Amino acid sequence: MLKILVIEDQPAVREIISEVIQGMHIKMDIGQSSSLKEAEVALHEQSWDMVVTDLSLGDGNSLDLISTLQQKHITLPPIVLISGFLTDKHVQQAKSLNIEHILAKPFDPDVLLGCVQDVLDLKNIIKVPATSNNHAHDSKLLPEMFEMDRKLGLLFRMFDEMPKSPDVSSVCDSALKIAIDMVHAQGGYLALYERNKETLVQVAFQGSNSPNPIAKTCHLHDTPFAPLIHASQEFIEVLPQQQVKPCWPDIESNAYLAIPVYLQGIPMGVLCLTNRLNTSPLTDESRYMLSLLIKKLDTLLDNRAVHAALADSMNETLIALVRSLEARDRYTKDHSSRVSLLSVQFARALGLDDESVQLIKTGGLLHDIGKVGIADSVLLKPGRYTDQEYNIMKAHPAIGDSILKNMDTLVRERLIVRHHHERWDGKGYPDKIGSTEIPFEARIVCVADAIDAMTTHRVYRQAKPLSFCAEQLEFASGSQFDPQVVAVALEAIRQGNIFTQAKSDNCDEGVMPIQASMGQDKSIKQQELPYA
Repeated sequence: MLKILVIEDQPAVREIISEVIQGMHIKMDIGQSSSLKEAEVALHEQSWDMVVTDLSLGDGNSLDLISTLQQKHITLPPIVLISGFLTDKHVQQAKSLNIEHILAKPFDPDVLLGCVQDVLDLKNIIKVPATSNNHAHDSKLLPEMFEMDRKLGLLFRMFDEMPKSPDVSSVCDSALKIAIDMVHAQGGYLALYERNKETLVQVAFQGSNSPNPIAKTCHLHDTPFAPLIHASQEFIEVLPQQQVKPCWPDIESNAYLAIPVYLQGIPMGVLCLTNRLNTSPLTDESRYMLSLLIKKLDTLLDNRAVHAALADSMNETLIALVRSLEARDRYTKDHSSRVSLLSVQFARALGLDDESVQLIKTGGLLHDIGKVGIADSVLLKPGRYTDQEYNIMKAHPAIGDSILKNMDTLVRERLIVRHHHERWDGKGYPDKIGSTEIPFEARIVCVADAIDAMTTHRVYRQAKPLSFCAEQLEFASGSQFDPQVVAVALEAIRQGNIFTQAKSDNCDEGVMPIQASMGQDKSIKQQELPYA
Protein backbone atom coordinates (compact mmCIF):
# COMPACT_ATOMS: atom_id res chain seq x y z
CA MET A 1 0.00 0.00 0.00
CA LEU A 2 1.32 3.41 -0.98
CA LYS A 3 2.02 5.92 1.80
CA ILE A 4 1.86 9.57 0.80
CA LEU A 5 2.39 12.60 3.07
CA VAL A 6 0.67 15.93 2.25
CA ILE A 7 2.19 19.00 3.95
CA GLU A 8 -0.01 22.13 3.70
CA ASP A 9 -1.09 24.63 6.37
CA GLN A 10 -4.45 25.54 4.83
CA PRO A 11 -6.96 22.79 5.72
CA ALA A 12 -9.18 23.27 2.67
CA VAL A 13 -6.25 23.13 0.24
CA ARG A 14 -4.77 20.13 2.07
CA GLU A 15 -8.06 18.25 1.70
CA ILE A 16 -8.33 19.07 -2.00
CA ILE A 17 -4.79 17.83 -2.70
CA SER A 18 -5.57 14.62 -0.82
CA GLU A 19 -8.82 14.13 -2.74
CA VAL A 20 -7.05 14.66 -6.06
CA ILE A 21 -4.42 12.02 -5.22
CA GLN A 22 -7.11 9.58 -4.12
CA GLY A 23 -8.53 9.93 -7.64
CA MET A 24 -5.99 7.30 -8.73
CA HIS A 25 -8.28 4.74 -7.07
CA ILE A 26 -5.52 2.55 -5.73
CA LYS A 27 -4.87 1.39 -2.19
CA MET A 28 -3.04 4.15 -0.32
CA ASP A 29 -2.61 5.77 3.05
CA ILE A 30 -2.48 9.58 2.95
CA GLY A 31 -1.00 11.35 5.94
CA GLN A 32 -1.49 15.07 6.50
CA SER A 33 0.69 17.65 8.26
CA SER A 34 -0.36 21.26 8.83
CA SER A 35 3.09 22.53 9.85
CA LEU A 36 6.77 21.81 9.37
CA LYS A 37 6.93 20.72 13.01
CA GLU A 38 4.31 18.02 12.38
CA ALA A 39 5.94 17.07 9.08
CA GLU A 40 9.37 16.59 10.67
CA VAL A 41 7.87 14.20 13.24
CA ALA A 42 6.03 12.27 10.52
CA LEU A 43 9.16 11.96 8.37
CA HIS A 44 11.17 10.72 11.35
CA GLU A 45 8.62 8.21 12.59
CA GLN A 46 7.46 6.60 9.32
CA SER A 47 8.68 5.79 5.85
CA TRP A 48 6.79 7.33 2.92
CA ASP A 49 6.63 6.61 -0.78
CA MET A 50 6.12 10.27 -1.69
CA VAL A 51 5.75 13.74 -0.15
CA VAL A 52 3.60 16.54 -1.58
CA THR A 53 4.43 19.81 0.15
CA ASP A 54 3.61 23.48 -0.08
CA LEU A 55 6.62 25.78 -0.07
CA SER A 56 5.64 28.32 2.58
CA LEU A 57 3.99 27.18 5.81
CA GLY A 58 3.16 29.09 8.95
CA ASP A 59 6.32 27.97 10.76
CA GLY A 60 8.80 28.22 7.89
CA ASN A 61 9.96 27.15 4.45
CA SER A 62 9.64 23.46 3.53
CA LEU A 63 12.85 23.62 1.47
CA ASP A 64 14.75 24.59 4.62
CA LEU A 65 13.33 21.54 6.43
CA ILE A 66 14.29 19.26 3.52
CA SER A 67 17.80 20.70 3.50
CA THR A 68 18.15 20.16 7.27
CA LEU A 69 16.99 16.54 7.04
CA GLN A 70 19.35 15.81 4.15
CA GLN A 71 22.24 17.24 6.15
CA LYS A 72 21.33 14.80 8.93
CA HIS A 73 21.55 12.00 6.32
CA ILE A 74 17.87 11.14 6.67
CA THR A 75 16.60 9.34 3.58
CA LEU A 76 13.66 11.18 2.05
CA PRO A 77 11.17 9.89 -0.54
CA PRO A 78 10.54 11.66 -3.89
CA ILE A 79 9.06 15.10 -3.30
CA VAL A 80 6.52 17.18 -5.25
CA LEU A 81 6.80 20.88 -4.42
CA ILE A 82 3.65 22.98 -4.92
CA SER A 83 3.40 26.73 -4.39
CA GLY A 84 2.03 30.02 -5.60
CA PHE A 85 5.18 31.66 -4.19
CA LEU A 86 7.79 30.17 -6.54
CA THR A 87 10.68 32.39 -7.57
CA ASP A 88 13.82 31.59 -9.55
CA LYS A 89 15.69 31.43 -6.25
CA HIS A 90 13.27 28.83 -4.87
CA VAL A 91 13.39 26.75 -8.06
CA GLN A 92 17.19 26.72 -7.96
CA GLN A 93 17.14 25.74 -4.27
CA ALA A 94 14.66 22.95 -4.99
CA LYS A 95 16.80 21.56 -7.80
CA SER A 96 19.90 21.69 -5.59
CA LEU A 97 17.97 19.46 -3.15
CA ASN A 98 17.21 17.01 -6.01
CA ILE A 99 13.53 17.93 -6.15
CA GLU A 100 12.63 17.34 -9.77
CA HIS A 101 8.87 17.85 -9.63
CA ILE A 102 7.81 21.46 -9.04
CA LEU A 103 4.22 22.53 -9.60
CA ALA A 104 3.13 26.17 -9.51
CA LYS A 105 -0.34 27.14 -8.34
CA PRO A 106 -2.83 27.38 -9.89
CA PHE A 107 -2.76 23.88 -11.37
CA ASP A 108 -5.32 21.61 -12.95
CA PRO A 109 -6.12 18.56 -10.77
CA ASP A 110 -5.27 16.21 -13.65
CA VAL A 111 -1.84 17.84 -13.95
CA LEU A 112 -1.21 17.06 -10.28
CA LEU A 113 -2.39 13.48 -10.84
CA GLY A 114 0.00 13.08 -13.77
CA CYS A 115 2.84 14.47 -11.69
CA VAL A 116 2.12 12.06 -8.84
CA GLN A 117 1.94 9.11 -11.23
CA ASP A 118 5.23 10.15 -12.78
CA VAL A 119 6.93 10.42 -9.37
CA LEU A 120 5.65 6.98 -8.35
CA ASP A 121 6.37 5.52 -11.79
CA LEU A 122 2.74 4.48 -12.24
CA LYS A 123 1.99 5.96 -15.65
CA ASN A 124 1.99 2.57 -17.39
CA ILE A 125 0.02 0.91 -14.60
CA ILE A 126 -2.78 3.35 -13.86
CA LYS A 127 -4.75 5.19 -16.50
CA VAL A 128 -6.76 8.05 -15.00
CA PRO A 129 -9.23 9.50 -17.53
CA ALA A 130 -9.16 13.20 -18.32
CA THR A 131 -12.59 13.54 -16.71
CA SER A 132 -11.38 12.07 -13.43
CA ASN A 133 -11.37 15.29 -11.48
CA ASN A 134 -14.84 14.71 -10.02
CA HIS A 135 -13.63 15.36 -6.49
CA ALA A 136 -15.78 16.52 -3.64
CA HIS A 137 -14.50 20.08 -3.76
CA ASP A 138 -16.68 22.85 -5.14
CA SER A 139 -15.84 23.61 -8.79
CA LYS A 140 -16.07 27.32 -8.07
CA LEU A 141 -14.16 27.18 -4.81
CA LEU A 142 -11.02 25.59 -6.24
CA PRO A 143 -10.14 28.40 -8.70
CA GLU A 144 -10.92 30.98 -6.02
CA MET A 145 -8.47 29.25 -3.68
CA PHE A 146 -5.81 29.28 -6.36
CA GLU A 147 -6.52 32.95 -6.99
CA MET A 148 -5.89 33.53 -3.29
CA ASP A 149 -2.54 31.72 -3.56
CA ARG A 150 -1.71 33.82 -6.62
CA LYS A 151 -2.33 37.00 -4.62
CA LEU A 152 -0.24 35.76 -1.71
CA GLY A 153 2.51 34.87 -4.16
CA LEU A 154 2.42 38.40 -5.58
CA LEU A 155 2.69 39.87 -2.08
CA PHE A 156 5.59 37.53 -1.35
CA ARG A 157 7.39 38.59 -4.52
CA MET A 158 6.70 42.23 -3.74
CA PHE A 159 8.28 42.15 -0.29
CA ASP A 160 10.96 39.49 -0.77
CA GLU A 161 11.93 39.18 -4.41
CA MET A 162 12.33 42.83 -5.47
CA PRO A 163 16.06 43.70 -5.38
CA LYS A 164 17.24 46.03 -2.63
CA SER A 165 20.02 47.53 -4.75
CA PRO A 166 20.86 51.04 -6.04
CA ASP A 167 20.34 49.79 -9.61
CA VAL A 168 17.17 51.64 -10.65
CA SER A 169 16.77 49.56 -13.80
CA SER A 170 16.72 46.19 -11.98
CA VAL A 171 14.32 47.46 -9.32
CA CYS A 172 11.93 48.86 -11.95
CA ASP A 173 12.17 45.73 -14.09
CA SER A 174 11.21 43.55 -11.10
CA ALA A 175 8.29 45.84 -10.21
CA LEU A 176 7.04 45.76 -13.82
CA LYS A 177 7.06 41.94 -13.95
CA ILE A 178 5.04 41.74 -10.74
CA ALA A 179 2.55 44.38 -11.96
CA ILE A 180 2.01 42.52 -15.27
CA ASP A 181 1.22 39.32 -13.39
CA MET A 182 -0.95 41.23 -10.93
CA VAL A 183 -3.47 42.41 -13.54
CA HIS A 184 -2.99 39.62 -16.12
CA ALA A 185 -1.46 41.97 -18.69
CA GLN A 186 0.52 40.83 -21.73
CA GLY A 187 3.07 43.61 -21.55
CA GLY A 188 3.90 47.01 -20.18
CA TYR A 189 6.60 49.48 -19.31
CA LEU A 190 7.82 51.76 -16.56
CA ALA A 191 9.02 55.22 -17.62
CA LEU A 192 10.60 57.96 -15.52
CA TYR A 193 9.89 61.64 -16.10
CA GLU A 194 12.57 64.22 -17.01
CA ARG A 195 11.04 67.54 -15.96
CA ASN A 196 13.53 69.78 -17.69
CA LYS A 197 12.83 68.11 -21.05
CA GLU A 198 9.15 67.21 -20.53
CA THR A 199 9.97 63.67 -21.64
CA LEU A 200 9.35 60.12 -20.42
CA VAL A 201 12.25 57.65 -20.50
CA GLN A 202 11.57 53.92 -20.37
CA VAL A 203 13.69 52.10 -17.79
CA ALA A 204 11.80 48.78 -18.00
CA PHE A 205 9.82 47.23 -20.86
CA GLN A 206 8.12 43.89 -21.61
CA GLY A 207 6.10 42.67 -24.59
CA SER A 208 4.96 44.50 -27.72
CA ASN A 209 2.60 44.04 -30.63
CA SER A 210 4.64 46.38 -32.79
CA PRO A 211 6.89 44.92 -35.54
CA ASN A 212 9.25 47.88 -35.16
CA PRO A 213 11.59 48.75 -32.28
CA ILE A 214 9.93 50.90 -29.63
CA ALA A 215 11.45 54.31 -28.91
CA LYS A 216 12.88 54.51 -25.41
CA THR A 217 12.04 58.20 -25.06
CA CYS A 218 9.04 60.27 -26.02
CA HIS A 219 7.53 63.65 -25.20
CA LEU A 220 5.03 63.64 -22.37
CA HIS A 221 2.35 65.19 -24.59
CA ASP A 222 2.63 62.31 -27.07
CA THR A 223 1.10 60.13 -24.34
CA PRO A 224 -2.12 60.49 -22.30
CA PHE A 225 -0.17 60.63 -19.03
CA ALA A 226 0.19 64.38 -18.39
CA PRO A 227 -2.68 64.26 -15.81
CA LEU A 228 -0.80 61.57 -13.87
CA ILE A 229 2.50 63.47 -13.86
CA HIS A 230 0.81 66.75 -12.92
CA ALA A 231 -1.15 65.02 -10.12
CA SER A 232 -4.57 65.93 -11.47
CA GLN A 233 -5.49 62.27 -11.95
CA GLU A 234 -4.54 59.13 -10.00
CA PHE A 235 -5.44 56.42 -12.46
CA ILE A 236 -6.06 55.95 -16.19
CA GLU A 237 -7.90 52.89 -17.47
CA VAL A 238 -8.72 52.35 -21.15
CA LEU A 239 -10.98 49.48 -22.18
CA PRO A 240 -10.95 47.90 -25.67
CA GLN A 241 -14.01 49.73 -26.99
CA GLN A 242 -12.63 53.18 -26.18
CA GLN A 243 -10.84 55.26 -28.84
CA VAL A 244 -8.14 57.34 -27.17
CA LYS A 245 -4.55 58.44 -27.63
CA PRO A 246 -2.07 55.49 -27.70
CA CYS A 247 -0.25 54.80 -24.47
CA TRP A 248 3.12 55.23 -26.25
CA PRO A 249 4.09 55.98 -29.84
CA ASP A 250 4.32 52.76 -31.91
CA ILE A 251 2.84 50.58 -29.16
CA GLU A 252 -0.40 48.94 -30.23
CA SER A 253 -2.63 48.16 -27.27
CA ASN A 254 -6.37 47.64 -27.29
CA ALA A 255 -6.55 48.15 -23.54
CA TYR A 256 -4.19 49.59 -20.97
CA LEU A 257 -4.08 51.05 -17.50
CA ALA A 258 -1.56 53.42 -15.98
CA ILE A 259 -0.70 54.74 -12.54
CA PRO A 260 1.90 57.29 -11.43
CA VAL A 261 5.17 56.23 -9.80
CA TYR A 262 6.11 58.42 -6.84
CA LEU A 263 9.26 59.67 -5.20
CA GLN A 264 8.60 61.14 -1.73
CA GLY A 265 4.97 61.69 -2.66
CA ILE A 266 5.71 63.49 -5.95
CA PRO A 267 4.83 61.86 -9.31
CA MET A 268 8.12 61.00 -11.01
CA GLY A 269 7.06 58.48 -13.66
CA VAL A 270 4.39 56.16 -15.01
CA LEU A 271 3.72 52.43 -14.78
CA CYS A 272 1.65 51.36 -17.80
CA LEU A 273 0.27 47.83 -18.30
CA THR A 274 -0.95 46.87 -21.78
CA ASN A 275 -3.31 44.32 -23.34
CA ARG A 276 -4.93 42.94 -20.22
CA LEU A 277 -6.45 39.49 -20.70
CA ASN A 278 -9.38 40.47 -18.50
CA THR A 279 -10.98 43.47 -20.19
CA SER A 280 -13.44 44.29 -17.39
CA PRO A 281 -12.71 47.32 -15.18
CA LEU A 282 -10.00 46.82 -12.56
CA THR A 283 -11.35 45.80 -9.14
CA ASP A 284 -10.75 47.80 -5.96
CA GLU A 285 -8.72 44.89 -4.60
CA SER A 286 -6.38 44.97 -7.62
CA ARG A 287 -5.98 48.72 -7.16
CA TYR A 288 -4.94 48.15 -3.55
CA MET A 289 -2.39 45.58 -4.70
CA LEU A 290 -0.98 47.99 -7.28
CA SER A 291 -0.90 50.69 -4.60
CA LEU A 292 1.19 48.40 -2.37
CA LEU A 293 3.57 47.75 -5.25
CA ILE A 294 4.01 51.46 -5.97
CA LYS A 295 4.68 52.19 -2.30
CA LYS A 296 7.27 49.41 -2.22
CA LEU A 297 8.89 50.82 -5.35
CA ASP A 298 8.99 54.26 -3.71
CA THR A 299 10.77 52.71 -0.72
CA LEU A 300 13.40 51.05 -2.87
CA LEU A 301 14.03 54.03 -5.13
CA ASP A 302 14.16 56.63 -2.39
CA ASN A 303 16.87 56.04 0.19
CA ARG A 304 16.03 59.35 1.86
CA ALA A 305 12.48 58.25 2.75
CA VAL A 306 11.75 57.96 6.42
CA HIS A 307 11.31 54.26 7.15
CA ALA A 308 8.65 54.69 9.82
CA ALA A 309 6.52 56.97 7.66
CA LEU A 310 6.54 54.49 4.80
CA ALA A 311 5.67 51.66 7.17
CA ASP A 312 2.69 53.67 8.43
CA SER A 313 1.57 54.18 4.86
CA MET A 314 1.78 50.43 4.20
CA ASN A 315 -0.24 49.75 7.33
CA GLU A 316 -2.91 52.22 6.25
CA THR A 317 -3.22 50.47 2.90
CA LEU A 318 -3.62 47.08 4.59
CA ILE A 319 -6.17 48.48 7.03
CA ALA A 320 -8.07 50.03 4.12
CA LEU A 321 -8.12 46.58 2.50
CA VAL A 322 -9.67 45.10 5.65
CA ARG A 323 -12.29 47.86 5.81
CA SER A 324 -13.14 47.33 2.16
CA LEU A 325 -13.54 43.61 2.88
CA GLU A 326 -15.83 44.19 5.86
CA ALA A 327 -17.93 46.82 4.07
CA ARG A 328 -19.28 44.13 1.73
CA ASP A 329 -21.25 42.59 4.61
CA ARG A 330 -23.36 44.85 6.82
CA TYR A 331 -23.11 42.32 9.64
CA THR A 332 -19.32 42.57 9.90
CA LYS A 333 -18.92 46.24 8.94
CA ASP A 334 -16.47 47.97 11.31
CA HIS A 335 -15.88 44.70 13.19
CA SER A 336 -12.08 45.10 13.17
CA SER A 337 -12.28 48.71 14.36
CA ARG A 338 -14.45 47.68 17.32
CA VAL A 339 -12.14 44.76 18.16
CA SER A 340 -9.16 47.12 18.01
CA LEU A 341 -10.75 49.67 20.37
CA LEU A 342 -11.83 46.98 22.81
CA SER A 343 -8.38 45.35 22.72
CA VAL A 344 -6.73 48.70 23.48
CA GLN A 345 -9.10 49.18 26.44
CA PHE A 346 -8.14 45.77 27.87
CA ALA A 347 -4.42 46.33 27.19
CA ARG A 348 -4.43 49.59 29.15
CA ALA A 349 -6.36 47.98 32.01
CA LEU A 350 -3.68 45.26 32.09
CA GLY A 351 -0.97 47.92 32.46
CA LEU A 352 0.79 47.40 29.12
CA ASP A 353 3.16 50.11 27.92
CA ASP A 354 2.35 52.52 25.10
CA GLU A 355 4.34 50.56 22.52
CA SER A 356 2.42 47.37 23.28
CA VAL A 357 -0.89 49.24 23.22
CA GLN A 358 -0.11 50.62 19.77
CA LEU A 359 0.91 47.14 18.63
CA ILE A 360 -2.41 45.72 19.83
CA LYS A 361 -4.32 48.56 18.18
CA THR A 362 -2.78 47.74 14.79
CA GLY A 363 -3.03 43.98 15.35
CA GLY A 364 -6.72 44.34 16.18
CA LEU A 365 -7.34 46.29 13.00
CA LEU A 366 -5.52 43.68 10.91
CA HIS A 367 -6.57 40.49 12.74
CA ASP A 368 -9.01 39.40 10.01
CA ILE A 369 -6.96 40.47 6.97
CA GLY A 370 -6.61 36.80 6.01
CA LYS A 371 -10.31 36.76 5.10
CA VAL A 372 -9.29 38.48 1.85
CA GLY A 373 -8.24 34.97 0.79
CA ILE A 374 -11.57 33.31 1.62
CA ALA A 375 -13.95 32.74 -1.28
CA ASP A 376 -16.98 35.05 -1.33
CA SER A 377 -19.23 32.00 -1.60
CA VAL A 378 -18.15 31.15 1.95
CA LEU A 379 -17.31 34.55 3.44
CA LEU A 380 -20.61 36.20 2.46
CA LYS A 381 -22.85 33.17 2.94
CA PRO A 382 -26.21 34.36 4.37
CA GLY A 383 -26.46 31.72 7.08
CA ARG A 384 -24.55 29.28 9.25
CA TYR A 385 -21.52 27.47 7.82
CA THR A 386 -21.36 23.78 7.06
CA ASP A 387 -18.44 21.87 8.60
CA GLN A 388 -16.55 22.10 5.30
CA GLU A 389 -17.17 25.85 5.04
CA TYR A 390 -16.13 26.36 8.66
CA ASN A 391 -12.87 24.53 7.95
CA ILE A 392 -12.29 26.90 5.04
CA MET A 393 -12.97 29.91 7.28
CA LYS A 394 -10.47 28.54 9.80
CA ALA A 395 -7.72 29.09 7.23
CA HIS A 396 -7.91 32.89 7.55
CA PRO A 397 -5.36 33.35 10.41
CA ALA A 398 -2.70 31.43 8.44
CA ILE A 399 -3.56 33.37 5.28
CA GLY A 400 -3.23 36.66 7.16
CA ASP A 401 0.13 35.54 8.53
CA SER A 402 1.30 34.77 4.99
CA ILE A 403 0.27 38.26 3.83
CA LEU A 404 2.28 39.97 6.59
CA LYS A 405 5.24 37.59 6.85
CA ASN A 406 7.55 39.58 4.57
CA MET A 407 6.78 42.98 6.13
CA ASP A 408 9.57 43.49 8.62
CA THR A 409 7.71 46.36 10.33
CA LEU A 410 4.79 44.10 11.33
CA VAL A 411 6.58 41.17 12.97
CA ARG A 412 4.69 41.28 16.29
CA GLU A 413 1.38 42.25 14.70
CA ARG A 414 1.77 39.12 12.57
CA LEU A 415 1.65 36.99 15.71
CA ILE A 416 -1.70 38.54 16.65
CA VAL A 417 -3.08 37.84 13.18
CA ARG A 418 -1.92 34.21 13.23
CA HIS A 419 -2.85 33.31 16.80
CA HIS A 420 -6.07 35.22 17.60
CA HIS A 421 -8.09 31.97 17.32
CA GLU A 422 -5.83 29.81 19.49
CA ARG A 423 -7.32 28.55 22.77
CA TRP A 424 -5.93 28.56 26.30
CA ASP A 425 -6.42 24.76 26.42
CA GLY A 426 -4.54 24.22 23.14
CA LYS A 427 -7.60 23.22 21.09
CA GLY A 428 -7.68 26.29 18.84
CA TYR A 429 -6.22 26.92 15.40
CA PRO A 430 -4.11 27.07 13.30
CA ASP A 431 -1.22 25.78 15.46
CA LYS A 432 -3.03 24.32 18.51
CA ILE A 433 -0.73 26.09 20.94
CA GLY A 434 -2.04 26.94 24.40
CA SER A 435 -1.56 28.84 27.64
CA THR A 436 1.42 31.21 27.65
CA GLU A 437 2.66 29.81 24.33
CA ILE A 438 0.04 32.09 22.78
CA PRO A 439 1.42 35.66 22.51
CA PHE A 440 -0.18 37.82 25.21
CA GLU A 441 -1.33 40.40 22.65
CA ALA A 442 -3.14 37.67 20.68
CA ARG A 443 -4.89 36.49 23.87
CA ILE A 444 -6.23 40.01 24.40
CA VAL A 445 -7.49 40.35 20.82
CA CYS A 446 -9.04 36.87 21.09
CA VAL A 447 -11.31 37.96 23.97
CA ALA A 448 -12.21 41.26 22.28
CA ASP A 449 -13.01 39.40 19.06
CA ALA A 450 -15.32 36.99 20.90
CA ILE A 451 -17.16 39.81 22.67
CA ASP A 452 -17.82 41.65 19.42
CA ALA A 453 -18.88 38.42 17.67
CA MET A 454 -21.43 37.63 20.39
CA THR A 455 -22.83 41.13 20.78
CA THR A 456 -23.35 42.10 17.13
CA HIS A 457 -26.17 41.12 14.81
CA ARG A 458 -25.68 38.26 12.35
CA VAL A 459 -27.90 37.16 9.50
CA TYR A 460 -28.93 34.02 11.42
CA ARG A 461 -29.38 35.60 14.90
CA GLN A 462 -29.75 38.87 16.78
CA ALA A 463 -26.98 40.31 18.94
CA LYS A 464 -26.73 38.69 22.35
CA PRO A 465 -26.97 40.88 25.48
CA LEU A 466 -23.88 41.45 27.55
CA SER A 467 -25.29 39.32 30.37
CA PHE A 468 -25.01 36.35 27.98
CA CYS A 469 -21.53 37.50 26.94
CA ALA A 470 -20.38 37.74 30.58
CA GLU A 471 -21.66 34.26 31.37
CA GLN A 472 -19.90 32.77 28.36
CA LEU A 473 -16.61 34.49 29.23
CA GLU A 474 -16.79 33.17 32.80
CA PHE A 475 -17.64 29.70 31.52
CA ALA A 476 -14.76 29.66 28.99
CA SER A 477 -12.16 31.27 31.29
CA GLY A 478 -9.25 28.86 31.62
CA SER A 479 -10.38 26.71 28.70
CA GLN A 480 -10.92 28.96 25.70
CA PHE A 481 -9.60 32.26 27.11
CA ASP A 482 -6.76 33.54 29.28
CA PRO A 483 -8.29 34.00 32.78
CA GLN A 484 -6.29 37.20 33.29
CA VAL A 485 -7.81 38.82 30.18
CA VAL A 486 -11.30 37.54 31.03
CA ALA A 487 -11.04 39.15 34.48
CA VAL A 488 -10.29 42.54 32.91
CA ALA A 489 -13.12 42.13 30.41
CA LEU A 490 -15.64 41.22 33.13
CA GLU A 491 -14.58 44.23 35.18
CA ALA A 492 -15.15 46.47 32.15
CA ILE A 493 -18.59 44.89 31.83
CA ARG A 494 -19.42 45.56 35.48
CA GLN A 495 -18.33 49.19 35.18
CA GLY A 496 -20.52 49.71 32.10
CA ASN A 497 -17.56 50.54 29.85
CA ILE A 498 -18.56 48.28 26.95
CA PHE A 499 -21.44 48.94 24.56
CA THR A 500 -23.17 46.51 22.22
CA GLN A 501 -25.81 46.27 19.51
CA ALA A 502 -28.14 44.38 21.87
CA LYS A 503 -31.36 46.28 22.54
CA SER A 504 -32.98 46.91 25.89
CA ASP A 505 -35.90 48.94 27.14
CA ASN A 506 -33.44 51.43 28.61
CA CYS A 507 -31.58 52.10 25.34
CA ASP A 508 -33.80 53.40 22.58
CA GLU A 509 -31.06 53.44 19.97
CA GLY A 510 -30.14 49.81 20.47
CA VAL A 511 -26.84 50.50 22.25
CA MET A 512 -26.82 48.78 25.61
CA PRO A 513 -24.35 49.41 28.44
CA ILE A 514 -23.16 46.09 29.73
CA GLN A 515 -23.89 47.11 33.30
CA ALA A 516 -27.60 47.36 32.46
CA SER A 517 -27.63 43.80 31.18
CA MET A 518 -25.83 42.12 34.09
CA GLY A 519 -28.03 39.71 35.98
CA GLN A 520 -30.42 39.23 33.06
CA ASP A 521 -30.71 36.27 30.70
CA LYS A 522 -29.56 33.75 33.33
CA SER A 523 -31.50 31.00 31.61
CA ILE A 524 -29.19 31.00 28.59
CA LYS A 525 -27.12 27.85 28.53
CA GLN A 526 -23.36 28.36 28.65
CA GLN A 527 -21.62 27.05 25.57
CA GLU A 528 -18.36 27.08 23.64
CA LEU A 529 -18.18 30.26 21.59
CA PRO A 530 -18.48 29.42 17.86
CA TYR A 531 -17.05 32.61 16.44
CA ALA A 532 -14.79 32.79 13.39
